Amino acid sequence: MRIATLQFSPKLGRVQENIARADALLASVPAASLSNLDLLVLPELAFTGYNHTLSSILPHLEPTSAGPSTEWAVRTARRLGCLVCVGYPEISSPNPPSPGTLRPTMIELGPGSAEKHYQVTAYNSVVAVNARGEVVAHYRKTNLYYTDETWAQEAPDGFTAHDLAVADGSGSSSVRTTFAICMDLNPHHFLPRTATRRSLTDHVLATDSRLLVLSTAWLTHLPSSALVGPEAARPDNDTLVYWFNELQALIQDDGRRVCVFANRCGEEAGKAHPNEDGEGDGVRYAGSSWIGVVGQGRVRLGRIMGKGEEGVCGVVDTESLDVGGGWDLKFEGGGEEIEGSEKED
Repeated sequence: MRIATLQFSPKLGRVQENIARADALLASVPAASLSNLDLLVLPELAFTGYNHTLSSILPHLEPTSAGPSTEWAVRTARRLGCLVCVGYPEISSPNPPSPGTLRPTMIELGPGSAEKHYQVTAYNSVVAVNARGEVVAHYRKTNLYYTDETWAQEAPDGFTAHDLAVADGSGSSSVRTTFAICMDLNPHHFLPRTATRRSLTDHVLATDSRLLVLSTAWLTHLPSSALVGPEAARPDNDTLVYWFNELQALIQDDGRRVCVFANRCGEEAGKAHPNEDGEGDGVRYAGSSWIGVVGQGRVRLGRIMGKGEEGVCGVVDTESLDVGGGWDLKFEGGGEEIEGSEKED
């Protein structure tokens, strides 16, 4: 499988500008490098930005698999001849939700009518489109973070798995795939797992998913100065260690799985937490997108971005990672110690 992610720094609420930026970054890559690409993955809320309040996200909610983000995915998938996955804020229906659903949001629709209101349900979602421009998968975030809890609802169906028509190196025409979004990597509300509340890795193992695609807007506690200059090209090591620790069940499993972590970079204004006093000093994102293969106590990284870099992460041929390509990280005893070998060019 040939996979790439697009890591960039979208500006909050500037959808068309962010779309133009994504197009420019893809155009900066030689066409030959993107030939035979199987999958391109963009971050969570890729074109709207992430750090929204309820009032600021409302103008940017998109109909299910039908708004600017999906339209971009359709155009790009057809042009590149591959699957494209992009995160977006979804408005699922202009109808009142069924009894028992969570926190419907009252918003004004209807042209020029301040009195006409509808109840709608909003989700933090990802959509996947194939090379023919057809929507082949759609997933709604299960574990919300403090920020999107102000406007989105949890996925009513929890984690799901999809069979995607992409090459997996074994001759199969489809790959069992789990899509996830950012906080999904963590336990639900950071509570211990139970028989009815499985973790993301539990789901991946239970469904025998061989491809895990995580679109994210993962934060960093590093200062702004660490995201520019020479430091921008270096990954956020603390974030990587955290991610790999959360993936330990997959890393220690005997099965081989491809993981794609598509994060954003840059900074946004506002609060890091809704309960923070004042206006807040903004939020910063960890970047460090990566593509690799996990299993048998190892992570074989094909490509990793710096914490402040914009551009295409990849293109990674995941089959080459089975014959010595990339960086090889070995985890001893499922702990935090990482032993790494140099990248082979």
